[in-house]
Amino acid sequence: MRVSERMRYGQVEKRVEGAKDQNAQALDRLSSQKEIQKLSDNPVGATQIIRFRDSIEDLRQYQKNVDYSKGYLESTEGALSRMADNLIRAKELAISMNNDTNDSSSRSATGREVREIIEEIVQLGNSQFSGKYVFGGFRNQTPPISNDGDYLGDDGAIYVQMSPGNFRQVNLQARSLFESSPTEREKGHFNMIHSLDLLHEGLTTNNKDMLQKSLSEIDFHLDKTTSYQATVGGIWNAINDTGDRLGSEEVLQRTKLSKVQDTDFYDASSEFRRTEVVLQGTMMASTKLLQPSLLNFLQ
Repeated sequence: MRVSERMRYGQVEKRVEGAKDQNAQALDRLSSQKEIQKLSDNPVGATQIIRFRDSIEDLRQYQKNVDYSKGYLESTEGALSRMADNLIRAKELAISMNNDTNDSSSRSATGREVREIIEEIVQLGNSQFSGKYVFGGFRNQTPPISNDGDYLGDDGAIYVQMSPGNFRQVNLQARSLFESSPTEREKGHFNMIHSLDLLHEGLTTNNKDMLQKSLSEIDFHLDKTTSYQATVGGIWNAINDTGDRLGSEEVLQRTKLSKVQDTDFYDASSEFRRTEVVLQGTMMASTKLLQPSLLNFLQ
């Protein structure tokens, strides 16, 4: 079979183009550090990459939910802690003023400090996180504690998804914190702010019976507040553990993704050098093969 000049040029061109393609692919692999550039490179691997990326994105969103919930609870716990501090101070004042060594003027002066405590506890009851009132339940767009100490929120429980099928309540249903339940009212208890109002009135009117009654009520609400602090701490710990597990799972998913998607740098470098040598050799051989000679003109 006679080999024409056209066929010879065609074969040379095919070899050169093939060497160039291999070298280009090796360069893309080396520069991107990715084993799979397009779906046709490895359909099964590409599907796994999509699945791993989707899983990682879900884990990152759950982690954002965890971070939000922890911030919400930290704001709640901070408010409860300062409420407890104010109640302890009010208790100290009630004890110190509940004796015959103090006269009406000293009690009246102490009443002004109690009024400041009342105002601060109302402000703490209206604490916000990310623009929402943490003690308001579902009614978290308006202050849940009135200036008179009445609770204006509701009993809504706010749940946030932490992982697939795992929802956790992140707010306190705070009505029972600020108000007394029907059973508690039957026992003579009343709400938190009103117990402090009783102390304030006892101080300003120099009424020791009111001071004694307010002291027991403040003790009651202090115990309730510290109990709520413990509840918040338990929820925070559980959510923090969930966040740690999410972090570990994300690391695992990223490791699996890397094994499928990322290339070995040493292997990619070696492959690039090999294809570069092949390309250079092909180009040199092609140049010699296509040099014009007398035989070219005789064909």
